[in-house]
Formats: sequence, C-alpha cells, structure tokens
Amino acid sequence: MKGLLNRSILARYAGAIFLSLLAFTCSKDALDIDYSTIYVLQQTLNGKKVASGATGIDTKVSIEIVFSHTLNTAKFQEALSFTGPSGAVAFYIAYSNTNSTITLTNKTRLGYETAYTISVNPGKFGNGEEELKEPFALKFTTKAFVPANVALSADVLKLAEAAGISTVTATLSEDALEPVTVNLAFEGTAGGSDYSASATSITIPVGGKTGTITITSVQDNTTEGEETVIVRISSIVNAIELTPQVVTLGILDDDIDSNGDGIADQGFIINEILFDPPDGLVSDANRDGTRSPSEDEFIEFINDSDKEVDLSGFTVFDETNLATNTPRHVFPANTKVPPGGVYVLFGGGRPTGDFGTAQVGVATTSNLNLNNAGDMAILKDRDGKVFLTFSTATDGAGLDFNANKSITRSPDINGPYTAHTEANPALAYSPGTKTSGQPFAAAEPPGKGFIINEVLFDPPNDLAGDANGDGTRSASADEFIEFYNDQKIAVDLSGFTLFDETGLAANTPRHVFPANTVVPPKGVYVLFGGGTPTGAFGGAQTGVTTTGDMNLSNASDVITIKDKNGNVFLTFNSATDAAGINFGIDQSVTRSPDITGGFVLHKTANGALAYSPGTRVDGSKLRWEGRDWF
Repeated sequence: MKGLLNRSILARYAGAIFLSLLAFTCSKDALDIDYSTIYVLQQTLNGKKVASGATGIDTKVSIEIVFSHTLNTAKFQEALSFTGPSGAVAFYIAYSNTNSTITLTNKTRLGYETAYTISVNPGKFGNGEEELKEPFALKFTTKAFVPANVALSADVLKLAEAAGISTVTATLSEDALEPVTVNLAFEGTAGGSDYSASATSITIPVGGKTGTITITSVQDNTTEGEETVIVRISSIVNAIELTPQVVTLGILDDDIDSNGDGIADQGFIINEILFDPPDGLVSDANRDGTRSPSEDEFIEFINDSDKEVDLSGFTVFDETNLATNTPRHVFPANTKVPPGGVYVLFGGGRPTGDFGTAQVGVATTSNLNLNNAGDMAILKDRDGKVFLTFSTATDGAGLDFNANKSITRSPDINGPYTAHTEANPALAYSPGTKTSGQPFAAAEPPGKGFIINEVLFDPPNDLAGDANGDGTRSASADEFIEFYNDQKIAVDLSGFTLFDETGLAANTPRHVFPANTVVPPKGVYVLFGGGTPTGAFGGAQTGVTTTGDMNLSNASDVITIKDKNGNVFLTFNSATDAAGINFGIDQSVTRSPDITGGFVLHKTANGALAYSPGTRVDGSKLRWEGRDWF
C-alpha cells in the first residue's frame, strides 16, 4: 500500500512540476490552476510528435500519449476509444511510467486513405480521482495505397563452375496485403545442364519483405568460357515491377582445353578397347590381313592434356597376370605420347594401314589376353604404381564385351563408355580414330602461359622517353610492364598485387589490379607507372599503378605478382631472367622473338625503337583481328 501511495505522490508531483512550468510562462490570470486536472503532456504517432489531423500515416500505428497523472487503468479504458468509419478498431494497450503513459497499436491493418480517431471522454480516471475535464481527440488519416514494388538482387554474381551458389532475392518496397508471387524466367548462354534453380518462382508471405531462390552451377567437362544466367521477372501476383528487374550471373569455366580439341582436358585415358574381335576378316582390327582373337584385340590410349606422357618402361596387365605380376606388355624406350596424341596397342600381328594420327604398337607377349566375360586392363608406371585402369565391372558396367564390337567413349574422349555400334552403327571399332572413322585433330602446341614480354626500367631522356604517350617524359610514370596471355583461357587479375623488390620486403604493393581486370586468351595488357596513357598501343588493354610509381631500379630489381590469396603468380628477376643486360641505358628489355624468345635489349631486336608497349618489337600488333600471329 505504501508503494502505491508513493507512486501516486510522485505522479502528483510530476503533474505539479508540469503545471508550475505552465505558470512560469503564462499570465497572472492563468496561475489559478487546479492540480486535480489531468492534462495530455505529449502525443506521438509512429515515433513522431504530431498534432491532431495528421495525414499520410502508415496502416500500422503505434500511438503514445503521455498524461500528467497516474491513471486508474480500468476507469481510463472505459473512457478510451479507437474508431474509424466502420466503428471500433481492435487495439492493444500498454502502460508505462507508473501508468501515466499509454501506447496503442492496432491489431489488424488499418484501411488506406481512411480517417481514424483516438478519443478520451472527460472523467475522473486519475489514480487519485484527478479529472480530465476536456475531451481529448487525436485524429489522423492513413496514407494512400501504394502497390508493393519488387526488386531483384543476387549476393554472388560470379559463380565457380563446381557447385557455385548464388542466392537471388526478391525484395518488396512496401508491405503487401496478400502473399506475393514473383514468377521468374531464365535466359542466357548457360544451358539447363550448366546450372540448377531451386525454384522458378519466389513467394513472399504477408508480413514479409523478401523471398529467395538459389542458383547452383553444375560442373561439366566441356570448355565453354564464361557463361551467363539471366534471371528476369516474367509475372507478379499482388505486387508490381516498376522497372524491369534483371540479374545476370556468370558461371566461370574451370575447364582447360590445352590441345584445342574443344573438350576439357581429361588427362591420359583409355578411349576405346576391343575385347572380342568379330568373326571373319571384318575383325582384322590391326589390318594385317588375318583375323586373330588375340592379335586384333586393342587398347586405344589418348593423351588429352598439355604435357607429354613418356610410357617408356610402363607395363600392361590383364587381371590374371596382375596376380602373378607378369606383364602382358612392356612399353619400349622412347614411347612418348605428345599432348593430344593417340597410341593404339594391339595384341599382336603387324599393324598395317591408316590409324589416323595414332602411334601403333603390339604387345611384347603378342597377347593382351582380354577376357570377354569380364576383365581389367591395368597400366603401371616405371615404379610399379598403378597409372591407369579399365574395369569391365565398373567402367563398362552393364555392357556386353562378347558382342563382336569394341567398347568406346561416346562422344570420344569425355563421353561415357558404350558399344561402338551405338556410337556409330556403321563401324564395329575404330582404332586410332574417332568413332566416326575421322582422325583426331592434331595436337596444338601449348602456349607459354601468362608471361611478361617487355619491361621498361629506364625511359629515355626528354620526349623520346614518353612511353605512355601523355606528352610528358617521366622517369617513373613512363616505366611499363607488358603482359601477354599466351593460352586459351582468360586470366582474371582482379585483386592481384604487384611489388618491386623493395616493396616486397615491406609487403607494400606498388599496384593493386582493379576489379574486372581480365586479360582474354592471346590478350595484351600494359601497366604503366603512372600518367594518362594516350594512344593505340596495338589494341592492348592499359592501366597505371595505383601508387603512381612502380619504382623499378635500373641497377637490378625483382618484379613479383601475387594472386588474391597472396601466392606468387609471376616473377621477373633482372639477375636471372635477363642476366648480363644493362637496364639503365634508355631502352626496354624485350623477348626476341616476341613471346617465345629470351630477353634482349630492345634496340638489339629492333635498332629503330627503344620500346614498344602493346606491340611487337617492330611496332606491329601482337594480335591481329583477334588472332595470334604465332
């Protein structure tokens, strides 16, 4: 009871202080104040002070009213009403500050463009019988209806090919009165096998603002370059699309096609194997004029990589001889399969005729002994470690190896194994060639990779040293490094860092490659120390260092490029890559011939030019209409 009396006294004093403030600012006639009167001290609507008659109010409201006295809540609620055109509005009420402050919130959404009134009738509902002598009313009108607008976004715009995930989000600008359904359309260069979508529509429930789906990339073995997934809104239920919403995702291809056959590198593989030569001369797979169930068996190997495979001393076993460690074949010395090369090993005989571009050999025991019922072909390296296997039970599961035809990949190289006549009904086998009988494409020699082709440490004096073409010779701004991408995949330098030897020691980069710095296959990129590069530069991409100075020392220096993870990606060491060259005699050092040669002084390669950023040493383009001249 004592606590209640104290709260009542505190509330009475609060009212008295308020009234004293009024008295301080009012005229003498206004000083006759009845302290038993309840006053409204403050009213806010959705956190803002408002006067009665406010407009544009949200359909969800929080109304706070501060009174001068502690309220008798039961009596107060009898005097309180919240009404609209349709009558009473259901609301929640909360009290605070010793029951002198009330907060009202509506239980259901109010109507749009509708007038509402919060009113309190006069009466004695103070905790000490204090009286509200004048009626109180707070009137407001809700805002006009604005349909919810939908916006699309994605958290990841570039997906790795192997199970990259991007979350596509639809966001509403307003609360919606009904559940919103956003139907999506999918376009772009990526096909349905390149990615999967968790759903083709997004649903946003009442009271929610967002909904999502996920796009997941799917790994394959096809060299495709970067492909796009374009997500658009095809239709919307219970909302609108004020401006066309499009999200474009990129799927980054991680497949390397080093030999240019249009298929991602598969490594050293078995492409075709013949267990059961057909009857009669039609089975003369080695084309020596005789059908033999053992000599006409063959294994077709393909080196689908960018590295030569030296089979010298490698051994071949069938399952029976593996148990006794007795090889059916030992590859002779200098048996080397180049990148993209094909090698066909027959059981025996004298292979004669055209086997495409393949090298051909026969088993040293004159018998591969491949069992038609089920077997394994095992290739071991010179150290006796298993290098490659083919198992009828796993690689050829479900196939018939006793059906007068070979088992082959279809499509060649990267396809699953099938009966040869399924791939090509006209042929039962095709040693050394594709299933069509056409030769495999000759291997294209691998490029040099991503390289530095030219570096200018010491720009010549005066305007002759204006390498960046901005009209001013600068010992630092006109330094440059010319990069060349001599391979079939783009190189994304975004976030890579460049150091000189001094900066590397302090881990302070001279340059950070900006986002979207992508050098395409056979592309050229020239990085200047600074200035404003002006000119054609052979069509090369150009940039300037983020610090405005590469700080290349003419005496000697080391250029280091690190990737986004801080791993060394590329280096140029003047002491080793260009040993014996003077870097301080007003000219660049360059590869001669371009791309493939060693480093020399530029005037040694071309006496008429001291440097050639973006072009060959003779000033001609490194690229011509998108094709490399080499």
